[in-house]
Amino acid sequence: MKCLVTGAAGFIGNALVKRLVEDGHEVKALIHKTQPNYCEKKVEYVNGDITDVDSIKPLVKNVDVVFHCAAFVKDYGSKDIFYKINVDGTKNLVEACEEFGIKKFIFIGHTRNESEQNIGHYSRTKALTEQYLLEKYKHNNFPAVILCPGNVYGPGATTWVLRPLERIKKNRIALIDNGKGIFLHTYIDNLIDAMMSAMNEPKTIGKTIDITDGDNTITWGKYLNDLAEMAREKPIRRNMSKNTALAIGKIMMLFHRIFRIKPWITPTAIYIFTNSKKISILNAEDLLDYKPAIDYNEGIMRVRKWLQDENYI
Repeated sequence: MKCLVTGAAGFIGNALVKRLVEDGHEVKALIHKTQPNYCEKKVEYVNGDITDVDSIKPLVKNVDVVFHCAAFVKDYGSKDIFYKINVDGTKNLVEACEEFGIKKFIFIGHTRNESEQNIGHYSRTKALTEQYLLEKYKHNNFPAVILCPGNVYGPGATTWVLRPLERIKKNRIALIDNGKGIFLHTYIDNLIDAMMSAMNEPKTIGKTIDITDGDNTITWGKYLNDLAEMAREKPIRRNMSKNTALAIGKIMMLFHRIFRIKPWITPTAIYIFTNSKKISILNAEDLLDYKPAIDYNEGIMRVRKWLQDENYI
């Protein structure tokens, strides 16, 4: 198939491009400013901006499937930027797709792991976009598929591997509520498997599907201390309550708004690290015949090897 991948320089988009090429698909890869770690001669890389609808339309022409991975992903920042990229940017892409009649639009959504609350602009704009896509399916029969991954990690991951590892090495990390929050680990290869299945399975259109590794037993304390052990650092002993962490996070955000000081902890991050909601993948198993191939132990082994190979540890 002819596929367009937005956010192709990101962790998920980059891995997806690689898999699509391996499986023999024709790929256009949309990148903004950052260059991808993985480049393939068979891929048509295009610099573009999803907030500019006129620049998007030529990319969608003659495309069968769009994988929309591009997003503004941060736990704080300007509300306008989140809405411009995550909501308006997606609407621009959908408008172009409707004009050229694509077969499927696969959107990377956001698992609601904050007790059904939309905490922060990222989560809120993702939720709004998902609602918009479902309305487009309902009223226009737009071929949208929404995949909502948990905390995506693996070799090459910045958010859930390199950033916490850096903090561990600098002894600038603490557990919240003794690290008992659930780490909704989603190994990158498992997510890509699900995305490939979503492309080929007709009954996924109009559906919202949660994707994790299917294991709700791993805590953030376990994961962060596994990273500490890899780096030969002492186990993380520092701890604070959720209420204390939230108070600090709110003060940090106030300082950021007034003095532009980068917060080292935010309310959004605290809700993620204290997540108590278990995610079911029964829907993914039914609709995608999804069976996570890489469990937590194997995923951690692969992360360790990558960190060693890249001299991070």
